[in-house]
Amino acid sequence: MHRNTILVFGKNGQLGRAFQEAYAHESQVIFLGRSECDLSRNEQIQHALETYQPQIILNASAYTAVDRAEQEADLADQINAQAPKIMAQYMSKVPSGQLVHYSTDYVFDGSKVSPYHEEDLTNPLSQYGKSKLAGEQAIQEAFISQPNNSAKYFILRTSWVYGDGGNFIQTMLRLASERESLKVISDQFGVPTSAQWLAQITQQILVQQLPSGIYHTVPDGETSWHGLASFAIQTAIAFGLTVKVNPLAIQAIPATEYPLPAPRPYNSRMNNHKLKQALQIEQFLYWQDEVRAYVKKTVSK
Repeated sequence: MHRNTILVFGKNGQLGRAFQEAYAHESQVIFLGRSECDLSRNEQIQHALETYQPQIILNASAYTAVDRAEQEADLADQINAQAPKIMAQYMSKVPSGQLVHYSTDYVFDGSKVSPYHEEDLTNPLSQYGKSKLAGEQAIQEAFISQPNNSAKYFILRTSWVYGDGGNFIQTMLRLASERESLKVISDQFGVPTSAQWLAQITQQILVQQLPSGIYHTVPDGETSWHGLASFAIQTAIAFGLTVKVNPLAIQAIPATEYPLPAPRPYNSRMNNHKLKQALQIEQFLYWQDEVRAYVKKTVSK
């Protein structure tokens, strides 16, 4: 075994790119994308695990096409549930091994009026959410079946992720430069999460050797899609971006005016107290701090 080898699946996604930046000077980190390991093919996953024999797996890969998953439920289940199951079955047998897997607010139905805790009842509305929940359950079952081992798993539920790649903030900045009016959903609430922040928190979790389990991994604060769009555009203007839209006149609309194939939870807010307590951190950065830094970097490119 290659002691302390870290294997990262999903190198080309937003989180995968954040890990490439975070581990830029580490020689023991191996990054795999679809061309190196297609997670829809179990034999390729097994081959990668046997070849690299990792001590740590960071599964930053996922089927994230929420609407397309309604028609491609089997593919979503393979990538979001079966692939992590294989990773978990492998890592649960590795002494002191660690598996980090990223899940989503979409495992909840959004009917709760306050932020979700880790132990709250799950009830995914979409095929995507169902596949992600199945992945969580498969990982837990794999580790429960190896109760005497020192291996650990961390299921990090997060939401509204943005980073290097296509995302909501990038779309809003582009539309603000092209259009004089914008309509954005204002009755769905959550916590925007920077991929870079998520990578940094992951590194802290690995270093501090937290107990296995599910952790809600989001910054502090909350907002709506409308609130995020308005803040991102106002911030971009402050950093010199020329836009056509008036950021104070972005029209707030209900989600019913923008129907999509897959239903979304209205409440995606997750309580991050458990993770703060485990890391012995009193306060995380607020989502606005991360968005501000991201927009500044984006505008200055």
